[in-house]
Amino acid sequence: MVTNPPPFTASPTTGATAVLLVVAPFEESAKRAESHLRNAGHKVRAIWTSQHSDLDQLLQKGQPDLLMAADQAAETPLKVVLDICRRFAPNLPVIALGSQLSADATTSAVAAGARDLVADSDPECLAHLERVYVRELIAYRNLRELARSRSQLADYESRYSQLIAGTGDAVAHIYEGIVSKVNPAFAALVGYDDVDLLSGMPLMDIISPDNQAGVRDYLKQLNNGRADGRPLECALLSRTRDKVPVRAQLTPGEAEGERFVEMLIRAEAAQAAATAATAASGRSEFFAALDAPAAGDGPRAAIFAVVDNFAALEDRVGYLDAEQVAVQAGAKMAALADPNDGVFRFSTQEFAILVSRPDALQFEALADRLARDIAAQVFSSADHESQVTLSVTVYPLGGSDTATQVAGDLVREARKLSAKGGNRAIVLGPTARANADEREDQRKADVIRKALEENRFKLAYQTIASLEGDTRQHFDVLVRMVNDEGVELHASDFIRSAEKAGLMRAIDRWVISRAIKVISSREPRKDASMLFLKLSEDSLRDAESFLAWFQDALKGRRFADNEICIEVQEIILQNHIRKAKVLTKAMRDFGASVAIEHFGIGANSAQLVEHLPINFLKFHSSYTHNFTDKDIQKKMSTLMEMAKQRRIKTIVSHVEDANVMARMWQMGVNYIQGYHVQEPEVVLLT
Repeated sequence: MVTNPPPFTASPTTGATAVLLVVAPFEESAKRAESHLRNAGHKVRAIWTSQHSDLDQLLQKGQPDLLMAADQAAETPLKVVLDICRRFAPNLPVIALGSQLSADATTSAVAAGARDLVADSDPECLAHLERVYVRELIAYRNLRELARSRSQLADYESRYSQLIAGTGDAVAHIYEGIVSKVNPAFAALVGYDDVDLLSGMPLMDIISPDNQAGVRDYLKQLNNGRADGRPLECALLSRTRDKVPVRAQLTPGEAEGERFVEMLIRAEAAQAAATAATAASGRSEFFAALDAPAAGDGPRAAIFAVVDNFAALEDRVGYLDAEQVAVQAGAKMAALADPNDGVFRFSTQEFAILVSRPDALQFEALADRLARDIAAQVFSSADHESQVTLSVTVYPLGGSDTATQVAGDLVREARKLSAKGGNRAIVLGPTARANADEREDQRKADVIRKALEENRFKLAYQTIASLEGDTRQHFDVLVRMVNDEGVELHASDFIRSAEKAGLMRAIDRWVISRAIKVISSREPRKDASMLFLKLSEDSLRDAESFLAWFQDALKGRRFADNEICIEVQEIILQNHIRKAKVLTKAMRDFGASVAIEHFGIGANSAQLVEHLPINFLKFHSSYTHNFTDKDIQKKMSTLMEMAKQRRIKTIVSHVEDANVMARMWQMGVNYIQGYHVQEPEVVLLT
């Protein structure tokens, strides 16, 4: 007889509630493990599934802390579970769940890829399960914390590198007398266009010969801790061997276990002012350039940039230093523009650029780069360091645009943008709006394609309730899409874009194939729920191809009565009567029903029913919203009588209150749906 084992003395897991995903034929396995672990003081929630086909979705929806899988399950073999985990959660610990513990079974499970083997057949096995659970949970959380720390470290190093690369100060790292890394400002200071040309160069090669002895002596004092923080004054040698007098601050540092010296040379405001000479042209020159005919045939645009919160900058650093920051910002913008672009200083903190490019899409890219690079730059004035942002407007020029109109729109919108916080770039003008709409449609289409490729769609089910006491459940199947940020979107958020991009066939087939899987996985019974599946105009237009795919998806299976119903909008059926006849006949052959959705809004609704063998009519939502209208009630009554004569069941959607539901029952409506009945839910039907 097995006695109760001694209590587990290790501290119970603390912190957030752990999620234990159990893949086993019976839910009792999950409940037994959860109950024992909770009684032992562990914060744990168990999720159970018996279908490996749902495992990938569960792992993508929210990754658990631990997975326990039955090692001998016929429907979900351990090998299949391990393969799915390797694809979607490679670091997730998987524990095999057996009927009994044995050395051979443990060896086999570990060889397959599991972390260990546990059993739940008796108290001693449950105590062993708890020990393995605690060990693997702690190890997995430590692994995730390590990954997070490494990610943070990489992020800090990346931000530091970006800060060094974007600053106007010259920075160089020196390892044992060799220049290992410099930023663009340092390279520009000594006349190099490419920072890589300085990497690996001995420091003394860029120090003036008459200063080399003093620099060596300074470095020795720095290594011995006797430099006392005083700056190093010397002359660097430029690429042309000219002397560049500098005042540098040297600081010891360490990276990846190796010591180095960082050389920092503050940028002189006067040098930035000289560089900004290219932006000396003013407002009058800008208007003249706008009025002048284009030099070539390529697209042109005017760009306007405002330094955000400039008044606050003046209050913080003073008028003179703020002016120096504005001059440096203008110099940076001139450096980002092409040599043939015209750069104009419109006012103290405002700049205009007249650009010409082979492709109009490059205008917005330049504006984004101006805003991004200025925001990343650190500007040094006489007594301060500052970071600023830009508000940038772009106006692609057309043949009828006047200088006054263009400048007015640019300045007005840029100043509005800046007043709202700025640090953005927008495109103005009629040409830009058309391009923006086209780009937005393309962006949405790309998101939908990616979601299809990555299987990021879901089904939601809204009840269609019987007013006649029918015990069979009916569900309207709705589709949801999870975007790149993990936000779940309703069909209304993406269906229009999918229609424009020609993606409705793919979405229809995803939804129907998923519904077929749901139906195939449940046990056959007479009162099995019925699913209503929407079909788009694209699929109906291509009915022959769709039906061939549908037959292949069924794999020889024929639906039982009332298992599935294909619903198509009335206006779509009216536009494709011949295709609709082919579809409805084929659906009957497959054992599926057919419904007309959005029924009753056409001029020939009753005549349409005469041509097609229909099982359900779902009235358009306008009949519900305008139900108090006597004309609407009269038309609905006529259509209801026609449906009764043909033994067609009727459905009314968008039922939001009990009064309407009662009136529908009095009229003889068979089914209703709406938020008063039930909101759509994302569930797995069984």
